[in-house]
Amino acid sequence: MTSMIRTSILISAAALLAACGNGTATDTTATTNTVATSGDAERTPFERPDDHAIGNPNAAVTVMEFASVTCPACANWHQTVYPDFKAKYVDTGKVRYVFREFLAGAPDLADAGFMIALCANEDDWFKNIKLQFDRQSQILTLAQQGQAREAYVNLAKSSGLSEDEFVQCMANDTLREEYMDRMQSGIDMGVAGTPAFVINGELKRVFTLESIEEQILPLLGEDMPVADAPEQEPAE
Repeated sequence: MTSMIRTSILISAAALLAACGNGTATDTTATTNTVATSGDAERTPFERPDDHAIGNPNAAVTVMEFASVTCPACANWHQTVYPDFKAKYVDTGKVRYVFREFLAGAPDLADAGFMIALCANEDDWFKNIKLQFDRQSQILTLAQQGQAREAYVNLAKSSGLSEDEFVQCMANDTLREEYMDRMQSGIDMGVAGTPAFVINGELKRVFTLESIEEQILPLLGEDMPVADAPEQEPAE
């Protein structure tokens, strides 16, 4: 499946760069960095060496998200659920969070976004992914108006890449193969849409913070938080 997607993406990437007219679209030179790796002692048993992850590597729970930067539901989750999830469980060391790329929504545009994040400074990877979710509506609107290249050149510059580095980045098939391999791992697990969540190696149907807590709190040995009881009307 990914081979067909890869062929389509390469055609789209070439079209995105067609306006450059400088002949560098086939340049496969690596740009700023490759995907970061971590030592075995710095990742959970559910991670790959090339994963992007934050949180305690010794956490009892690993939550892995497969998401697309052009998926509206993914943007919604990252803007409305992720901040509380991160504050309560990742920042406190209870959960390790892993993000894996998955092409959905507008796959050709998602490819450009993922490539920019991979080519930019590795320390800013999560920051750049967040930037794309924050700008998603604007980017998709510009793309519909035929201004996709302009949108992604601006995104690349906001991520610390020059226009020339953006062009080289889009031609870096080594990075593209690496993230598509991570995407394939999701397909192998049964991921068919985004966002999708894998908790300690098992694909779960969750989306809200409450549904995630129903899965992770038993693994943490904790009870579900008790909802505040509604205030009673005073008796007359």
